[in-house]
Amino acid sequence: MRQLWYRFCRFLYRVYFYLYHRGRVYNAERLPAQGAFILAGNHVSFLDPPFFGLACQREAFFMARDTLFRNPLANWVLRSWNCVPISRDRGDIGAMRTVLRMLGEGKAVLMFPEGTRSENGELQEARAGIGMIAARANVPIVPMRIFGTDRALPRGANFPHPARVEIKFGEPFLYPLPAEFEKLRGDAVKAVYLDIGREIMQRIAALKPQTE
Repeated sequence: MRQLWYRFCRFLYRVYFYLYHRGRVYNAERLPAQGAFILAGNHVSFLDPPFFGLACQREAFFMARDTLFRNPLANWVLRSWNCVPISRDRGDIGAMRTVLRMLGEGKAVLMFPEGTRSENGELQEARAGIGMIAARANVPIVPMRIFGTDRALPRGANFPHPARVEIKFGEPFLYPLPAEFEKLRGDAVKAVYLDIGREIMQRIAALKPQTE
């Protein structure tokens, strides 16, 4: 039943994406057809998660801030859309373990390296969380970038505008962990996590819009 609901909502979002926003998706063939991988994308609007999800040919799981789950109805809807609650203000070990478990089961997980929406549409520095997940799961990372949602539904807007939206996927890659990684502790291991985040953001930044 849950999968039917997920597919139905995904279909509605696809219609809305392509008709209202004249949406376009580029290089979707780069997404792995099977096996676990991390989708790592920029974040400028509340429209980003569902749009990235519909662009992924496979069922994807999402990270969402825990405050969105407080309302019982919103909690049911978000969980039916494969959303996993996570705290942005502190290390959420439980959520991280859930994500690692899903990746261990061969699922696709969408993460926003910046942790929250950009206030000005520009790319921000990655937080350490995605680096930790990528290092511990050791699965391919697919960089992706969305263009136009900051105009379609900017901060403070109550209704989306018919701005054109594009999504572009980069090449999957595996971050080469240092040989002594398992022996690292403290600041040394955190430095690896941050370097993974920087590499991801550089690859996201390299993705340019198809149309200016």
